[in-house]
Amino acid sequence: MFKPNGIPAVELTKIQLEADEFEALNLGDVERMSQLDAAAKMGISRQTFGNLLASARKKVATAITRGHALVLPQESQESQIDTNPT
Repeated sequence: MFKPNGIPAVELTKIQLEADEFEALNLGDVERMSQLDAAAKMGISRQTFGNLLASARKKVATAITRGHALVLPQESQESQIDTNPT
């Protein structure tokens, strides 16, 4: 969870970023993939990818500008941990 410093989480409005929104934000804005390539990687249409990216951006911007807590998806955090190293 990302939240403003100095304010207890229980006092904040929470905005949930869904796993597919998180992935779209990562592929589109961090990895700088085209919408077509990112949509193919996610196995969804380009239109759906664009909708997810727009939703994710709005949630992040709202959390930052209004001082809300941004709750990240557990699936995204857990999938980055390799539980079966070879």
